[in-house]
Order: sequence, then C-alpha cells, then structure tokens
Amino acid sequence: MNGDEDLDLDDAYAVETPDDNRDLYGRWAATYESGFATCHAYVYHERVAATFTESVGPDDDPVLDIGCGTGLVGEALRALGDWTIDGLDLSPEMLDEARGKAAEDGSPVYRDLHVADLTAPLEHGDGAWGAVVSAGTFTHGHVGPDAFDELYRIVRPGALFVVGINPDHFEGEGFADRFRNDTAAGRITAPDYLRIPTYSLGEHVDRLSVLAVFRTA
Repeated sequence: MNGDEDLDLDDAYAVETPDDNRDLYGRWAATYESGFATCHAYVYHERVAATFTESVGPDDDPVLDIGCGTGLVGEALRALGDWTIDGLDLSPEMLDEARGKAAEDGSPVYRDLHVADLTAPLEHGDGAWGAVVSAGTFTHGHVGPDAFDELYRIVRPGALFVVGINPDHFEGEGFADRFRNDTAAGRITAPDYLRIPTYSLGEHVDRLSVLAVFRTA
C-alpha cells in the first residue's frame, strides 16, 4: 500500500482482531466514501435502508445502526423517513465522519454515536432500541453470530432486525444455524433471507449479500 487511499476490500478481509479493525478503519475513515465506496459503486447501505422501510412498524424507533462506519446506512435511512437513529462502531475516526452527516432538513443524521466492540459485552442497558440495522459489519475478520446475544439484550421485545451478512461469512460462521436455534428457542421470529447486491460495479458485482430480516420475540 502506498497510502490510505489505496486501502480496499482485501485489506478489510485481512483483519483478524478488534485492534486490527481499529487500525484499518482509523486510517481509512477520511477516504472510505470518496475512494472505496465511490469506486465500487457501493449500494449495500441503500438496499438495507430500503428493506427496513418496507418492514418497519410504528414501534420500531429508535433505530441502532451497528457498525455504522461513516454513516452511509443512517444517511440512507433518513432520506427515506424521519427515524431517530443512533450509531455504534469500533472506530472513533469513522464515527467522526458519521457525526458530520446531516439530513435534508439540516438535522444530524444520528442522535448519538457510541464507540463499542460488538465482540465484547456492551455497556448499554436492556431494551434501549426498537430496531437494529447493519451493512458491512458481519463479514470476514469482523463480527460473528455470537454478537446477537448482546444485540437481543439491548433491544425491546418485538424489535426489528435488518442485518446484512457477507455470504461466505454467513455460511462459514454458522449464522443459519444460530438463527435456526434462536427461532426454536423462541428468541426471534423465523428470519426472511433476501439476497441483495453490495456493489453495482467491479469484480464483486455478482456477489450478493445475505439480508436477514426478523424480530425479537
């Protein structure tokens, strides 16, 4: 790599620990949207936001955007509706970028932004949110299905989940088994699985991410 502008998907897939993630996304934050997202015609966040609007109910507020990064999902959500959105990410530098995002009415996209590690217990109280959205968090070297124990805890009963998962990560890390077991245990409704594009250009254009849509019981 010659500089932060050269960071790309292979670098993201190569991380192994939370510290690796902090380092990568700390260096990538300033150029993530102008470089990576633009060059690959990133559309993942738009599809997650659109599916959320098709599934959302009157009690699914406030919304927690996990692994919110620079705020692309939150920005797409606010373009489609006036929800209260909080963001959570491992990288303070990414959150600094998200903090500058504003909706069309000039209000901040995010109400609150929190630095947090989804692979560890969260500091937030029980039942704080009515919905969870995510794009790009559940992927190679990032977050696995164990994170859902804490995510179920910090949302209300009946909370909506619209969560994108890398297709290889979904298969390799046992997300389907996890959700099947959670459904059988009465923790969640049976998920609807959609296949959505992550990019609209480039070598990965034909790779479709898994989008799991369900509610806590």
